[in-house]
Amino acid sequence: MNEPVFRVQTYSGQSDQHLRNVHIYAPSIIWVKSGVKTVFQESEQFEIDSHSWLLTSANQGLNFINKSSTENFYSVQICFFLTPPKDMLEESQKNESTRLHTHAITVSPLLAYGFTFLTDMNTQKLSLKTQQFHLLALYQQLAELGVLHVLFSPTFASFQNELSAYFAKDPAEAYQLESVCDDFSMSRATLIRRLQRDGTNFRTVLSNVRMSHALGLMQEKKQSQLDLALQCGYQSESRFSQRFHQQFGMTPKQYMKTVVY
Repeated sequence: MNEPVFRVQTYSGQSDQHLRNVHIYAPSIIWVKSGVKTVFQESEQFEIDSHSWLLTSANQGLNFINKSSTENFYSVQICFFLTPPKDMLEESQKNESTRLHTHAITVSPLLAYGFTFLTDMNTQKLSLKTQQFHLLALYQQLAELGVLHVLFSPTFASFQNELSAYFAKDPAEAYQLESVCDDFSMSRATLIRRLQRDGTNFRTVLSNVRMSHALGLMQEKKQSQLDLALQCGYQSESRFSQRFHQQFGMTPKQYMKTVVY
């Protein structure tokens, strides 16, 4: 089965959503269609609205507040899994220019067209090769603007990112270190060492993927906390709730109350 080259996820909120440590394991563009996303990065704070995009590279932890206004909060996120050609990244670096923020750019009509075309294409049964061609067209737009390399920073090629993508195929699987080592054809010591080099460990990477998956599941439909736990690889509802609260600063039930169903 062919791996997807991108994935589209939507998020909604009928009241403010205060979230911390939201792990972005693949390069992503987030477009807030209604409401405002207030982002806290290191010592900085900035806002993303319908006129701007948030650009996030792989393995970033986001802290933000999704704020509704006269309408409910609504955003669309495209996660990218296809590596851009080297010449596009080099062109992007040469074209680097001043942005709204290090991780934010203004949305032009042409960019909006490219983004919307991809999200619409996501609902069609196009061949993988056709999808790649259309995605590369958006990459070229971003390279010409000098921002493609912001998305595809060196963390995209890290082992942490590779392992995150592996876990994301089935977050509910009961992964064991030994079997994962076999799948990657490396020893236990090598896998641990490579993750240490990225500043993380096996359990943290797995937990981050599962928690990101949980947010997506809660956005899709309202369901019991036990069902959510099982779909995220937790046999204990309380353990799932505890881990969710520890990561995001709110419980699953609190979060679901803010979602528009």
